[in-house]
Amino acid sequence: VAGMGFALSKQVGKIDDVAKTAKKLGTSVATLQELQYAAEITGVSANTMNMAMQRLTRRVSEAASGFGEAKGALQELGINAAKLEKMPLDKQMEVLADAFQGVESEADKVRLAMKLFDSEGVALVNTLAIGSEGLREMAKEANELGITLTEFEAAQFEEMNDQITRMQFSASAAATTFTAELLPVIQGIFTGFSDAGYGASTFQNAAISA
Repeated sequence: VAGMGFALSKQVGKIDDVAKTAKKLGTSVATLQELQYAAEITGVSANTMNMAMQRLTRRVSEAASGFGEAKGALQELGINAAKLEKMPLDKQMEVLADAFQGVESEADKVRLAMKLFDSEGVALVNTLAIGSEGLREMAKEANELGITLTEFEAAQFEEMNDQITRMQFSASAAATTFTAELLPVIQGIFTGFSDAGYGASTFQNAAISA
C-alpha cells in the first residue's frame, strides 16, 4: 500500500510539473506530452525536452525582436523568426525539424541546435532528425497509447498535487509541534541518564580509591 501510495504521489507530481511547464510555454499539456514522447523515443529525457522548449521559446522571441542567440541560426536555416514565433510549439518544432534535413554537416547541426536550444540542443539533434513527419507520427502514437491528457484532466492532477503538498506541510507542522511539546520531557530523560552516569562514575572512582 505504501509503495502504491508513493507511486501515485510521484505520478501526480510528474503530471503537475508537465501542466505547469505547458502553461509557462503557452502550449497545451497534450502538445508538451507529445513532444516528450518523441524525445524519449529518440533517446532524450522529458526533462531535457522541457528545458529545451523553454529556451527555444525565449530565443525565438528574441530573434523575432531582432537579437539573441537564435537570430543567426534561424536566418541560416532560412526560417522567418517573426512567423515562427506565431506558430504553436509543436509546429515550430516541425518547421525546425524539416529545416535541419537540409543541413548536411553533423557538426553544423550541433552548432545550430546549440544556438536554438542551448546545451540541450546536442541531445535534440536526434529528435529533429526524424523530421516533421516523424514528429507527427510520434504525436499520433502518444495519443493512441493514452499518454496525453486533456486540460481538464491535467487540472485535476494539479489540484490533487496541491492537496498532497498541503497535507505534507500540515503533517510536518504537526510533527514539529508535537516534538516541541515533548522536548522538555526528552531533555529531562537525557539529563537523568547523564546524571545517573556521572553518579555511577563517581561511585566507581570512590570505590577504587578506597
